[in-house]
Amino acid sequence: MSKFEILKKEEFVPNFYKLDISVPTIARKAKAGQFILVMVDERSEKIPLTLIDWDKEKGTISFIVQELGLSTSKMAFMEEGDSFYSIVGPLGEPAYLENFGTVVVSGGCYGVGATYPIAKRLKELGNHVITIIEAKNENLLYYEEEFKTVSDEVILVTTDGSKGERGHIYDVLEHMIESQQRKIDHIKVIGCNVMMSKVSKLTKEKGAIPTYATVTTIMVDGTGMCGSCRLSYDGKTKFACVDGPEFNAHKIDWEEIIHVRNTLYISEETLSLQNFSPECRSLAKYQEKSREEETS
Repeated sequence: MSKFEILKKEEFVPNFYKLDISVPTIARKAKAGQFILVMVDERSEKIPLTLIDWDKEKGTISFIVQELGLSTSKMAFMEEGDSFYSIVGPLGEPAYLENFGTVVVSGGCYGVGATYPIAKRLKELGNHVITIIEAKNENLLYYEEEFKTVSDEVILVTTDGSKGERGHIYDVLEHMIESQQRKIDHIKVIGCNVMMSKVSKLTKEKGAIPTYATVTTIMVDGTGMCGSCRLSYDGKTKFACVDGPEFNAHKIDWEEIIHVRNTLYISEETLSLQNFSPECRSLAKYQEKSREEETS
């Protein structure tokens, strides 16, 4: 078996892939909330991805990729048996987890899978776990069955109302809080920064319910050296990669994250994706295979 080999690849909804990789050293040490840095090839960027599962006995780790930019597009073209150039981890601080009581674990879009190990560990610690999964429509909902095994209740919400409740995570949360059917002791949220900021604003106004958000998406190098993931936190400067990626959402300057950090490299990312040709990728793999056959 090659180092960092893809053992299994599954596209369970359009443009979302789950990859199982052999990395025993990471699998032995991984904890809920941590991430890895992945390089497709020696010339590619390092991209931070949250661990969604791991098996210490088998030495495997799992993560979910949304095909969106250049690096994730390259990953989408990889097949079972292919190997990544580099995978480093586990990195970041583990999520803040204990027996809080009733916990709402909420994930939207690419953040859904990232909440799974958190919900799983919270349930193991004795919490009453309510999971909220958000997607644009029913065709983009995933991990529903997996969450049912680690949650006391799973609530689905879609923007168009095609499955579950219509709206967003913060709409469901607002109803839950105002109905007072069950006291919520703690909230975890992972997803797009706009959604997380709205959840933070809501829970701060509705009784300051402890809310923790994960901000992996603003990272670049993932080790604290580049400074791209700086955020203003409770009047101080923090780094998402080394101080987080999970933070008390009520202390984050969300305007800075949304309007500064989120937009730093949009033009460069767009240009690199435009220059990436699937045909060139296929040709490169054919040439590499031909060279291997010539030397064997």
